[in-house]
Amino acid sequence: MGSDAMANLVELRNVFKIYSEGLESEVRALDGVSLTVQRGEFVAIVGQSGSGKSTMMNVLGCLDIPTRGDYFLEGTDVRELTDKELSRIRNKEIGFIFQQYNLIQTLTVLENVELPLI
Repeated sequence: MGSDAMANLVELRNVFKIYSEGLESEVRALDGVSLTVQRGEFVAIVGQSGSGKSTMMNVLGCLDIPTRGDYFLEGTDVRELTDKELSRIRNKEIGFIFQQYNLIQTLTVLENVELPLI
């Protein structure tokens, strides 16, 4: 990724994710969120239902892009990456463990983790 060895692992700067922007039904799922995560840090994202946690995780996981604001992953502006580069990041660098419904009960934990690699 970025060449700056001191770059933060993750940096969100004033990120907005707005659905139906400008309409009466507008939803501001993220409203000016800023976050910095350094390599080796453990971070928990908590909040009430509907507070934007899943939206932020989708942005952090390169599954969705912000309406406005900046997202830097290891110093690289995610908006500048191609679809192929984003796919590689999702495949090799970012992993999700879902809270429910996404594990196959008949498989062990290891087998569930291995499944996407097959």
